[in-house]
Amino acid sequence: MNPVQNDRLMGQLSELVKLKRYKVHEKLVNHPELYPGQPPLLFQLEREDGQSQKNLAEQLKRSPATVTVMLKRMESSGYVRREADPKDMRSLRVYLTDQGRSALQELREVIQELEQQAQKDFTPEESEIMSALAQRMLQNLREA
Repeated sequence: MNPVQNDRLMGQLSELVKLKRYKVHEKLVNHPELYPGQPPLLFQLEREDGQSQKNLAEQLKRSPATVTVMLKRMESSGYVRREADPKDMRSLRVYLTDQGRSALQELREVIQELEQQAQKDFTPEESEIMSALAQRMLQNLREA
């Protein structure tokens, strides 16, 4: 693949990711105070509730300061709660609230709807190929 085609492909993938984030945010009508960068944090807490802020920052590949700002907003909006770690009072643990779990359910539905729209007119084989190619690209970039 020549460099121009490669730049175009990476540009298209970047645009796809940006458009997906925008569309997810646009469709979350019941959660207008949920900012576009916050769903990954909710999903990370769903995988492991009660994580430290430091661990969340590492998992999300964000600075601790950025995660602190995100958490303050999300806590004031009712999506998460922070509690002192009983083993280390200097550390805060972050937990999903019922509102956070509700937002996750709506996020899943919106993402599934967007997946179906994005793959409209794809055969099952094309969807599998696309997924496999994207997975290979991710692995290649992780190894770089």
